[in-house]
Amino acid sequence: MKQRPSSLASRKKSANFWTISGAAVVFLFCLQALFALPRLSATTDEPVHLTAGYSYWQTRDFRLNPEHPPLAKLIAALPLLVFKPKLDTTSNDWNSGAEYPVAFSFLYSNDADRLLFWGRVMMIAVAALGGLITFCWARDLFGPMSGAFAAGLYSFCPNLLAHGMLITTDVPLSTFSVLTLYLFWRQGNRPTWRSSLLVSLALGAAMTSKYSGGLLPILIAGLAGVRAFRQKDRRAALITEIKSLATMAAGSLFVIWAAYLFSASPLLYFKNSAFVNANHDPNNYESYLLGELKPGGWWYYFLVAFAAKATLPMLILLLLAALQTFSGFSQWWGEIVLLSGIAFYFVAISAGADELGIRYLLQVFPLIYIWSSRIVTAYSRKTAGALVLIILLGWQMWAAVSSFPDYIPYFNELAGGPKAGSDILDDSNVDWGESLKETAMYVQQKGLGNVVLCPFSELENPRYYGLAFSIRGPKELVFNTPSPGTYIISAHNLAWMKAVDPLWRRHQPVDRIGGMLVFKF
Repeated sequence: MKQRPSSLASRKKSANFWTISGAAVVFLFCLQALFALPRLSATTDEPVHLTAGYSYWQTRDFRLNPEHPPLAKLIAALPLLVFKPKLDTTSNDWNSGAEYPVAFSFLYSNDADRLLFWGRVMMIAVAALGGLITFCWARDLFGPMSGAFAAGLYSFCPNLLAHGMLITTDVPLSTFSVLTLYLFWRQGNRPTWRSSLLVSLALGAAMTSKYSGGLLPILIAGLAGVRAFRQKDRRAALITEIKSLATMAAGSLFVIWAAYLFSASPLLYFKNSAFVNANHDPNNYESYLLGELKPGGWWYYFLVAFAAKATLPMLILLLLAALQTFSGFSQWWGEIVLLSGIAFYFVAISAGADELGIRYLLQVFPLIYIWSSRIVTAYSRKTAGALVLIILLGWQMWAAVSSFPDYIPYFNELAGGPKAGSDILDDSNVDWGESLKETAMYVQQKGLGNVVLCPFSELENPRYYGLAFSIRGPKELVFNTPSPGTYIISAHNLAWMKAVDPLWRRHQPVDRIGGMLVFKF
């Protein structure tokens, strides 16, 4: 039966409304991040990434930061080509490739706030692209309302906001990984060379954003095998898939070469992969979880981190979506791609990644938001179901808004919120050096003197932000009775201090400044 023109017009109008809504919430993601930027100081890794990216553009020399591929750094450094900040390539630090001293000198001998702002704007644009891809995939699978819902979850995710504005590699990897899987799914059952070429460009972008992106071809190859197995003529389908994978490999290799600005062999990418973790020895690193330090860590570290750092609406939606699958998949192949991506990243990251933060798992967040939006169509048909969706989305929005601008130390309500963060996790889960500027404003407003500052690491620059106080490392503060004064301590350091010195478990902070805790003695 043909649909009436009025019915078609109504559906088109509804689709347009939800498309505009999806774009609007992604715009709100950008606004939240942009308003937060002036409040945040440089995190530990940002100076290195920004300096490295600028040095690649200026010198075509890739000596700095070889443990990360160049693409995200090149994107972040693009605006600096307009400002032309001074980069010293004559120093001993540059000659030896000492990335942190070079980066420290570059950032703080120029206008650090200006350089950080524009580099971070580029990262926000990449993160916003991830939000649009989330909308498109959910819309294509489950309808325009589901697309807008998934985009809303993405745009008000504290973890994606926390890292989506930083000059780091985690969210670019997430964005290009999801784009790769989306384009792979859009190939349908019969990949063509054109569609395979599109997948290869996204795949190459993921691989050149972070070395863990090099795992993505394994997932793509496995899914290609499953797709071939589903066809009636499996032999012909397998040949088609092999041709498709060959096209993807060639296209990805071209993107790798382009990421090195055609100034170095693509083989440099594979050579530099040996430098992953070169800036620290994982064998001498003690992982921290639930108040305990342990060499080698825990196999379930990232499961606990996800349970504590994901919003409760996200966890509830996962449960509701899982329960709905008992009646079957509504979009079998698309949901298999999504669920395979989620499972693959959880297993791969848990098996191989350093236990430093939820940021290593950010690839799964958009995939979960897309898959969870499968419930929207059925729930929206009933008043009670629609109310559930409104409550969960509103709750997600509140999680982000109430965290502004300090998204990094976010923990959900069951975990105890940000104040309980250092009892559960450390490192970039609780603080990454981003709170020094807020700390300076706090000290000035309170008129504090006799302050002892214990920042995230010795790589920070508190004095640039006006914190010219006694700066002490965490090892100097344990096993000693603190002398009178105000102590402002990174939550990352506090986690370690409480783990090694039982006395610090008794001390209670009087205030919190983002990822910093204030103690009075």
